[in-house]
Amino acid sequence: MKNKLIPAILIGAGIGALVSLIDKSTRQSVISSGKDVSYYAKHPDEAKNKFQNTSGQPSKFEQLKDEVLFWKDTVEQIRRENPELEQSIMDAKDTFMNKREQKKLK
Repeated sequence: MKNKLIPAILIGAGIGALVSLIDKSTRQSVISSGKDVSYYAKHPDEAKNKFQNTSGQPSKFEQLKDEVLFWKDTVEQIRRENPELEQSIMDAKDTFMNKREQKKLK
């Protein structure tokens, strides 16, 4: 075998795992986790239910998505109702960009 890196990493990880099992609390934690994994492997529907959002509240992702959509709609409404404001903002942006470019040239 030409490349010995991957086997060496795997052997090192295995030895590290065995050494860490010397600690009694680590052993108990591993055994407990193993029991949980085997239980959920036999009862996949319960695992699915455990990880679903059952609180009735929207998930953080849904909340973030709703917030982004709200602000997108708000910006679009401002653009439609105030084209002068949009133009002023674009002018200000151009001014800042020009000043930034001038600073870079110095």
